[in-house]
Amino acid sequence: MANAPRRAFDCIVLIAIGSTWGACTSGRPAPEDAAADHAVDAAADGSLMDAAIVERPPLPPPMCAPHDAGQPDVVTGPLTVVRVPDALSAPMKLAVHACAGLRNRSAGGSVYVQSNASEAAWISELSLSAATTVDAEDFVRSCAAEFTSCVRYDYASQRPLMPNILTAAAALGAMPVDRSMTVPCATTAFDAVEELRERSTPELATRYVFERFGAQTTGLAMLNPGYELQSMTPATPRITRDMQPALVDFVFSRRLFVVFLVNGCSASSTERTLLSEIVNAGRWPTPLAVYGYNNSWLTAGGYLHEAQTFCLPSRNMGAIASETTNLSFFSTRAAPIAGAGAVRPNVAETEAYDASKTYVAFVVGDGDNIDYVMSTRREWFRQRLAACSAGADACPTLTWSISPHLLQLAPDVLRWYYAQSRATGRDYFVLPPSGHLYAYPSSLAADAQDRFVTATEQDACSLGVTGVVHWDWAGTWEDAERRFLPKYARLGGAIRGVFAMNVPYVLPAFTWPASRFFTVLTGPDGGQVALFKPRSWRGVDNDSNAFFYGPRRMAEEIAAYPRGTVTWIYMTSDGGLTLQNSFLSLATMLPPHVRLVSTDTAARLAIESRR
Repeated sequence: MANAPRRAFDCIVLIAIGSTWGACTSGRPAPEDAAADHAVDAAADGSLMDAAIVERPPLPPPMCAPHDAGQPDVVTGPLTVVRVPDALSAPMKLAVHACAGLRNRSAGGSVYVQSNASEAAWISELSLSAATTVDAEDFVRSCAAEFTSCVRYDYASQRPLMPNILTAAAALGAMPVDRSMTVPCATTAFDAVEELRERSTPELATRYVFERFGAQTTGLAMLNPGYELQSMTPATPRITRDMQPALVDFVFSRRLFVVFLVNGCSASSTERTLLSEIVNAGRWPTPLAVYGYNNSWLTAGGYLHEAQTFCLPSRNMGAIASETTNLSFFSTRAAPIAGAGAVRPNVAETEAYDASKTYVAFVVGDGDNIDYVMSTRREWFRQRLAACSAGADACPTLTWSISPHLLQLAPDVLRWYYAQSRATGRDYFVLPPSGHLYAYPSSLAADAQDRFVTATEQDACSLGVTGVVHWDWAGTWEDAERRFLPKYARLGGAIRGVFAMNVPYVLPAFTWPASRFFTVLTGPDGGQVALFKPRSWRGVDNDSNAFFYGPRRMAEEIAAYPRGTVTWIYMTSDGGLTLQNSFLSLATMLPPHVRLVSTDTAARLAIESRR
């Protein structure tokens, strides 16, 4: 699920998708700037200061199209807030969110659903003022009067088919009405009980609904109808819980095609054949952005297909982890953000490279997950603001990964984060794994890679960043370093730094010597991009495990880096790490020669150090 931690995979997962053990120990490829890199190899036991300096002119600034300030900004119509108690039945919750999506589709930014503390917090953070506050049942009755046609279904017997039922209702602009609901319905636009009686499996129902409604949809979403998440038989899990309403409002506002085929990514499965037909039918552009979350096939602690890249032989999908609520409200309330200058980040640090210093960029990870952005990361940013109120010494530079899809899914939320960053003056942003989509980009189909790079560069321009966290699978880093990542190395390119993370994270991404923390890739026109090796920090309770060092042990590691080092550390919360028990504690323990910088500055200093 979108708010579940992303965990480690083991090498057994590599075997499960057809890789070999040898992929876990692949040899290091030669980077593009081979002459400079050979100098580092020759000084494998020395510091970065021993590397040869290659004299080159400074890189020009990124070439980014400016933001069009003439476009409309915020919708100012009346706002209805719907309060949803936790005890409300699942069909009623689905109806509330479906109706919110339909209302926001017809009148942008008109309905906001409040059912938990995070949703309530954004009302306060964004100073939203409700013209009307209603309870869930009254809201559904008013919707039934406004949207008089419905899709009838039986939740008790059709749980596995809920993605198909919601697709039909979203395409028809109709209310989903379960048999248990006492909601009037003037016209039945689609009777799922009858229409799917002979198509009662997810595969048959999905094929039928795609043939009938696929042309009326605008994209793809994967939403689990309630399958158990830790099944001992992942190919045949049981339905053990209610379907959650997260993202349903957005499904209805955007008319998304919803699917959840448990074996849709499994080789030799007929469900995979069907999913491939749907994805490659030409309805939607590729690489296809898949909303929601694919939390099928929990294997060795991680969801095997969550990034979507290896799901189909066509290798043309990536994920937008977005199991959250109210995206129909946020995406219709404000115009999408696009172009340089639309949001204003902090001015980059001006520090010049000094070979007697050590430079480290700390990154708050998992910002690709929009549910995190809407919940825990807001709370962390509030903790950060409180810490920074004590003065500069309590406010060391920090970088946050943040989803580029907020540019169009939640512009108000994105602006809030940028405003808070300016309040501290020391918070910066970087594109999350792996840029435009959560994917393993060097494994995408060749015809999708250039489009992925272009989209990532456009995102970087609109966010005002020059760095991207890049995830790839063990065994694919040779292609990444030789072929894919140099696509970013061009004069005037928006990306200057690539911050690598390996999957499975416990395995090495590169076999560089221990002294090498980055290399500089050079493109055909002389453009350059710094590629940093991975360093992940996931918890703070085990000083014998480098991924779970306590803050003092991590500070000791950093202090021992060779002078002249430029590097980074990626922090994730899946092992119990929080902002307070990790970074905020560690920052006070570092020696004076260690400078904490943003990812943008780390990339610039790395390139400068090699000039």
